[in-house]
Amino acid sequence: MSPLFRETALHAYLRVTGRHRRALARRFAARKSFPGAILFYHRVADQFPNDWTISSRNFLKHLDWLEDRFEFVSLDDTVSSQKLGERDRPTVHLTFDDGYADNMVLALPELIRRAIPATYFVSTRYVEDQCPFPHDLARGRPLAPNSIDDIQSLADSGVTIGAHSHSHLDFGQKWTRSVLVAEIVDVRKKLQDWTGQSIDYFAFPFGLPHNISQAAIDVVYEAGYRAFVSAAGGFNFPGDDYFHLQRIHADPGMAALMNWLTFDPRKTMRPSPLRYTYPSLASHYFSVDPELVAT
Repeated sequence: MSPLFRETALHAYLRVTGRHRRALARRFAARKSFPGAILFYHRVADQFPNDWTISSRNFLKHLDWLEDRFEFVSLDDTVSSQKLGERDRPTVHLTFDDGYADNMVLALPELIRRAIPATYFVSTRYVEDQCPFPHDLARGRPLAPNSIDDIQSLADSGVTIGAHSHSHLDFGQKWTRSVLVAEIVDVRKKLQDWTGQSIDYFAFPFGLPHNISQAAIDVVYEAGYRAFVSAAGGFNFPGDDYFHLQRIHADPGMAALMNWLTFDPRKTMRPSPLRYTYPSLASHYFSVDPELVAT
């Protein structure tokens, strides 16, 4: 499907479902039950575009559209309203994954200038070693990661820094307990040393259910993180799970962003809430594999 056809089809779908969306918004307002949206980006740049890059122009269009319709909140605010079971207005939080140097050109300075809260999830190996990500090398286009100085500067400017593992692992694979500790616990300590911030949030690389294991969730909890974020693609309904926060991919075009965030009926027909019993974190959603916790 071509990008133009997709944009046209999404705009048509928006019009057809507009009445239902407005009714949902009125219902959320009456019940103080607005779902919280969290978006994730990777790279904002105008050179060497790929599937995880959005242009500067489109990113600014996103910000302008969001500013007119949502209250920008922090992840702390999102967790708090999840626990409270009440959210009386549409909210959105912006996050970035990996740690690309290109984000220092426009995206992050613009967020800082507009005082928009954001969380920047960093994979520390690539920042330390200044080596490109494997997914960029696989496409034949190595891209520069952020530096430690960049991360320290962002923290000093009020950007929340989060952990995105050390090596950008797929946590759905089988890893020993020592690897999980190195990739989740040790990374938190390292980022806290770099920034002077408490590192309270962890983003699972790739972020889909099959990229997350119960063993890894247990280590995230034991490490003292306040919550983890996934790329599950859903909203966060107040009163539902506050340790697992779902995120929506910030599509480079405008139609998909408008579609998801104006309460697409498909997004609001949520499955059963994902709940855990702390500290065991037992869940029907993430299966426990005893081999994953072998030492």
